[in-house]
Amino acid sequence: MGEPAQAMPQAVVRRRRDTAFLNETRVADLVRPRRFAKERLIAERARMTQEIGPLDLWEGYRDFTAPDDSFKRSSNAVRTSHKYGRVYYQLVRRFRPWTVVEIGTAFGVSGMYWLAGLSANRRGRLVTFDPNRQWQEIARANLAAISPRFTAVADTFEAGLEAADIRFDRPGIAFIDGIHVGEIVQAQAELLIPRLAGRWIIAFDDIRFNDGMYRCFREIEQAAAVVSAVEIESRVGIVEVEAAAKEG
Repeated sequence: MGEPAQAMPQAVVRRRRDTAFLNETRVADLVRPRRFAKERLIAERARMTQEIGPLDLWEGYRDFTAPDDSFKRSSNAVRTSHKYGRVYYQLVRRFRPWTVVEIGTAFGVSGMYWLAGLSANRRGRLVTFDPNRQWQEIARANLAAISPRFTAVADTFEAGLEAADIRFDRPGIAFIDGIHVGEIVQAQAELLIPRLAGRWIIAFDDIRFNDGMYRCFREIEQAAAVVSAVEIESRVGIVEVEAAAKEG
């Protein structure tokens, strides 16, 4: 059984240049619910993962949790919903990236949607980062059930980026979904954006998780290289970056 049908997410394009890929027409198409071949498999893998129950968070999260926090999470507490997963799948299908960089693998549910899109395109690779090795083991099994087109890095994005040998000179998508603290997300974006050449799309999950997260997203969308900025309901923010070609 798949997940129940969900309403079409509401999306607003707040800023756009004429050259943007993410214009009003394309964004309306991205959020239109439509079935795809592997969504039942993803729903089943997500159900099985939830049945594992709560597992320990990565130790590095301790500074960002309340003192009375159990310091454990189950898959459903940290996973994307099918509604947004369909958006990620459609974004990959329409934009046709060579690479999807995911910061925050968790249990691999959102990664399965990104990977299903790459598999349908028959090109590209998912490179996903998470320092929680126990969660990563589960995520690898979930991702492998969808496609072999992935590399799972058992490290933080900051520590594992260089060794991952990602090509940033071809169109790609980055998904920032790790620690939802504005300063950390800002630092990750600042590490990522200067490496980009050509057209990239950067998606941010939980942009209204707290005031710092939303301020961070609104500041990033004002950057000179951003040619389009989209907000989907109160959850996902997307910016399209058109970076200048690197010399040499």
